[in-house]
Amino acid sequence: MPSFLSKSFLRLPPKSLLFPMSTVAAAKSRLRGVVFDMDGTLTVPVIDFAAMYKAVLGDVEYKRIKAENPSGIDILHHIESWSPEKQQEAYKIIADFEKQGLDRLQIMPG
Repeated sequence: MPSFLSKSFLRLPPKSLLFPMSTVAAAKSRLRGVVFDMDGTLTVPVIDFAAMYKAVLGDVEYKRIKAENPSGIDILHHIESWSPEKQQEAYKIIADFEKQGLDRLQIMPG
């Protein structure tokens, strides 16, 4: 009967199996930045999305799309079919609203 304290029983797996490859690779690389979505999980939502959508789409188009999609609007998906010039204008409006939101940004309690 094998002893549970024998060397062969207590032998650890090879070091490469103890740490996932991503952990080893991450330890060797330098962190360059962190990106996360400020959607209300980590921060208090401060961007007026309805106003932003109206500024990008126009009031009539916003109301039409909102009626078709009451759960929400994917503005980036919607504008991807626009001309490059119109897309650039939309991205500028979105960036302006996001910059205003950064000025009022608050971390979610807890």
